[in-house]
Amino acid sequence: MAQHTKEYIREEIIRLLKYAPPEMRVAVLALLPATKRTLNQGYRPTMRGVPLRSWRCLLHLLSSVASMQSDTEMLLRVSSDLLAIADRMAPPGEVLRQSAEILVHAMHAELYVCRLRNSRGEWVARSANHVSGKSIPIVAPMLEESLREHPVMNAILQRHTRYVVSNNLQALERGGDSFDCVIYKEGYRSRLAFVLRERNDKPPFGLVMLYTTREYGFETFDERFLGKCARLVSLTVGRRIAVARDTLEKAAGAMAHYGNNALNIMRNQAEYCGELVEDIDANQARALRLARELMAEFPEDTRGRILALELENALAHADLTELAGHLGGVLEGTRRMTRIINSLKKSVERPRLMHYALGHDVLRLEDDLPRED
Repeated sequence: MAQHTKEYIREEIIRLLKYAPPEMRVAVLALLPATKRTLNQGYRPTMRGVPLRSWRCLLHLLSSVASMQSDTEMLLRVSSDLLAIADRMAPPGEVLRQSAEILVHAMHAELYVCRLRNSRGEWVARSANHVSGKSIPIVAPMLEESLREHPVMNAILQRHTRYVVSNNLQALERGGDSFDCVIYKEGYRSRLAFVLRERNDKPPFGLVMLYTTREYGFETFDERFLGKCARLVSLTVGRRIAVARDTLEKAAGAMAHYGNNALNIMRNQAEYCGELVEDIDANQARALRLARELMAEFPEDTRGRILALELENALAHADLTELAGHLGGVLEGTRRMTRIINSLKKSVERPRLMHYALGHDVLRLEDDLPRED
């Protein structure tokens, strides 16, 4: 193992630099500190048993290892930022958007587009933004998985592909890698797409597509770095979505159980009260008829006739219509709550937020009546 000693490595570097031009010697020596820091952090380059035969090989090796220093720092920063928001529960579309906001800055991109897969296998654009707030190009609202000519759709169909870099964003019919030429006409030249997959070879659930106006803008990133970054994004985003879905499922299940039980009790009591109102109304009508018959039995200006008249007036003004209307409102309220609970169960798969008071976002639940086809 003498060839791995510090003395041997130093001698080999001196031997290789002996034939290098002066400016190349300076470049190699300048790369040594960054290379050492990268190796100290645990990175091990793949040597494949090929010996270094010239100063050019040494320069290439040191450059590739030193570049991993910045990649490692970036990966740590991205992971830290993603984990910092990991405890914030949000719908899938919002989780994807928050993660894209981190990635678009980390990868020095200028634009991101997030897509989610619907039940029909279509990748629907859910959010997009430019880092400087500039206008966003009109992107295809949805992409079909059957579009195999599109490199991102093709990557989706390959189970183990987690990212794809495209450097020709012209339209497919022009031999490019985009659905249409809008992105290219707006000046974007490179795209980095992360395919977010769950474990156990499940179908991918999301796409984060980053764009830059720089030619070959993402080629500076090492393949292993992009692979690690893609796995990290899939894990953090997938975990957040899974936790949110699980929590929402439990909440929806609990609400369906306890809420429906309470609503059934309220509905039964309101319906029973409605039956009582009907009985009271029938008895009131009968009492009013008897009061009028009783009044006819007494002569004018007698005490009995006066009391019978007062009884008739009291019964005539005791209108139960308003009470019946309020009971109907209670029944309609229980039916509305049933629809809301059903909407809560459906929102487990497609939750949506809406703005509420004091700047808070709440889960949007539909309580509209079902449409008739």
